[in-house]
Amino acid sequence: MLTRQRTILSLLLNATRPLSPTVFVKLFFLLRHETGLAKVRSFYDFVPYDYGPFSFTLYWDLGGLEKNGYVTRDEGRIALCGRTAELAEQEARRLPMAVHGAVADVLRRYGRMSQQDLIRAVYSRYPWFALNSKLHERDSVPIPRPKPASPAVYTAGYEGRSVDAFFNDLLRQGISVVVDVRANAVSRKYGFSGLRLSELCQKLGLEYRHMARLGIPSKDRAGLTTFASYQHLLVRYQQALLSHLSVEVDEVGRLMMRQACVLVCVEKDVRCCHRSRLADAVAKATGLEVVHL
Repeated sequence: MLTRQRTILSLLLNATRPLSPTVFVKLFFLLRHETGLAKVRSFYDFVPYDYGPFSFTLYWDLGGLEKNGYVTRDEGRIALCGRTAELAEQEARRLPMAVHGAVADVLRRYGRMSQQDLIRAVYSRYPWFALNSKLHERDSVPIPRPKPASPAVYTAGYEGRSVDAFFNDLLRQGISVVVDVRANAVSRKYGFSGLRLSELCQKLGLEYRHMARLGIPSKDRAGLTTFASYQHLLVRYQQALLSHLSVEVDEVGRLMMRQACVLVCVEKDVRCCHRSRLADAVAKATGLEVVHL
């Protein structure tokens, strides 16, 4: 079990009342932003959603705990399952003392607040995350709305990032269209398969497009171990594949002239990703600047 999953169990064990989904998520948001867990890269990230800050990854983990019998969700509340409470306690005891302290601190400061007061406290201090909220509490705070990104050839890699952090950054940048340029839109990392990415884009008001022909086939990516091997592959991609995809390149270019789009692939280091060569080709066709996010 992951440390962050054990943190879910610890919060539910130490809460003095049943938690509504809204309160549950807000408490985890405060754990992320107001305790030492802010420095833990593997902890939950958040994105503006229907009721303020939300973590799709948190709910994915919660679903896993429910499936394994640790957690129950019913009648608008989240709680530990009674028959596995002892196992939950055993798992929670394995958390580092710093995490125990963070949970205790957040519950001490916020655990007894009413749901409405907690929402107001979060919105007032973190107004960005109220951007897409459907709750009336959002009307009481000035919300910084992102401006649409200026026309450019934007690219982004998701390696080493949670899907929540990834989308939060795109929203802050004013991106409106995700152009997935992987040949095969599959991923073992939660949120980044083509189907899931498309679903999350729809939830967040973004458009998703998968342009598989602009990707590099999996068979050509086998055996990449060094920077030089990546560069050799990218040269072959540019010369043997990209040169025959002028129609697709022009299509991307026209799209980027109309909307704020981002070319999305895996690699964090853009120098080792074909999106760098693709972005250069689109920039040449449109005269737009290349911006790697």
